[in-house]
Amino acid sequence: MKKVISTLMIICTVAVFTGCQRNYTVYERHDITACGVKDPLVNVKWLADKCEEIKKGKAKEVTIFLLKDTVTQDNAFMIRYHYKQRGKDMYSGNGYNCSGEEQYKFWSGGVPPPPNEERKFFKNKIDLGVIFKFSFK
Repeated sequence: MKKVISTLMIICTVAVFTGCQRNYTVYERHDITACGVKDPLVNVKWLADKCEEIKKGKAKEVTIFLLKDTVTQDNAFMIRYHYKQRGKDMYSGNGYNCSGEEQYKFWSGGVPPPPNEERKFFKNKIDLGVIFKFSFK
């Protein structure tokens, strides 16, 4: 009987610890040059720190887009978060320049940003694609 109980305890312990792990996927694009450096996900410190912070967070999905201003040729980053709040899908996003200064932000369910702030951030910018994506399955 003791063997049965100890076997069940071991099975329950393993199930509890493995059952609590959430599976996730990470996509990182390291073959690009932006902000004057090769591989900005590694070589732009604030962006590298942000990626590590994202991996430890609770957002359901986070996507980082690389943008380029067609006039100045400057790069920018749009970080979009998808998460659950009270059972509802919610979205937020932050736009940054190469120095890591926040230039734009929005969140669903919140007060919309002033239209001129959104126009200013996205003016003359084209989307060069996703360079980082983190999501839980």
